[in-house]
Amino acid sequence: MSRTELADAVNTALDQLYPGRDLTAHYVDSRWIGKLERGEHRWPSDERRTALRHALGTATDTELGLYIPRHTADAVTPAGLKPKPSSGDWEERTVLLRQQWRLLVQTDRLFGPAAALLGVSAQLTLLQQVLDGGPVTFRPDLIRVAAQYAESAAWLHQSLDERDAAFHWTSRALGWSDQAQDPVMMAWARYRSSQHWLFAGDPHKAAKDAAAAMRLDAKLPGPMRAALRVQHAHTSAANGQHRAAERLLDGAHRWAADRHTSKPDGEHGSYCTSGYIEMYRGTCLRLAERPDAAIAVLDAALPSMSPLHRQDYTTALVNKAAAHIAAGQPDQAAATAHTALPIARNAGTRRTLNQLAHIGAAVRDYRNLNHVGAFLDDLKERA
Repeated sequence: MSRTELADAVNTALDQLYPGRDLTAHYVDSRWIGKLERGEHRWPSDERRTALRHALGTATDTELGLYIPRHTADAVTPAGLKPKPSSGDWEERTVLLRQQWRLLVQTDRLFGPAAALLGVSAQLTLLQQVLDGGPVTFRPDLIRVAAQYAESAAWLHQSLDERDAAFHWTSRALGWSDQAQDPVMMAWARYRSSQHWLFAGDPHKAAKDAAAAMRLDAKLPGPMRAALRVQHAHTSAANGQHRAAERLLDGAHRWAADRHTSKPDGEHGSYCTSGYIEMYRGTCLRLAERPDAAIAVLDAALPSMSPLHRQDYTTALVNKAAAHIAAGQPDQAAATAHTALPIARNAGTRRTLNQLAHIGAAVRDYRNLNHVGAFLDDLKERA
């Protein structure tokens, strides 16, 4: 089997073994196979090793001649100098950084954005140092990982309602993804930028970024395609294009994460389930000044959304509360917002807490109503 044939076999195995995954970072070519044969790659990523075993019909990594290189801090060359990292070392570092990114996604979910941001910021500092000293051959992979971390930093700052920092890291993610020419990160950075512009109150710029992300649609895995359509729908509704928003949401269901057999947590768009799509249909209906329809859609969507995904769940509740206000139902708005309040506090999402404070301000004149009074008292206690 030639190097090209083996590379094709590995890529085919990746597609078969990880359907629905974004595998851009794991696909190989004949040059990579050559480096593997020469021992320059000694411990590829889990996905590449699994695909290699599948393609070559082996049961263990040892049969492939793969091993984890070990180096001691005191190792020296015959000339008495510390050895420079080999290309195998650089591949290990890149794989480790990707693995750490997935762990930090889980940290956000379990401990909140402030805790996750500590790790993401530390890794970004490390990546910026590594980019200055890494070999040219690994620079594209490292830039892609840097873009991934920068986009995560943008999201975490957004959750903490730190807009200037969120815009800064969105800009860095856009720059690095363009350098890497990686369609997944180019699309996702523009998706995040679109969200920021929408939160900042500029739906026209948000729509421009959403459209730019959609131009890369055909190169993306399914759940990402769903998420991009949801964001495009949100920006369309914010710009008064309500029929276009409905069509985009209808189309998003084809690519929903829960319609795919493989949707590992942490992969871009893995959260974009059918319930998530319908949550944003409720948001778009509220923007279309149809609050009763929005409430009905959100009531139907909420049971399908896991409270473990705390930010998405509280976002749905905030949108429902806002729809109740628009429908002239302040007590129902307060009851809904009061349900979201402890979840948002535990999640540490200041942006959601600030949105709940706005709900409180909108119902303040109805303090005599039971749910309004209880909600306002709880807001005041923990203010």
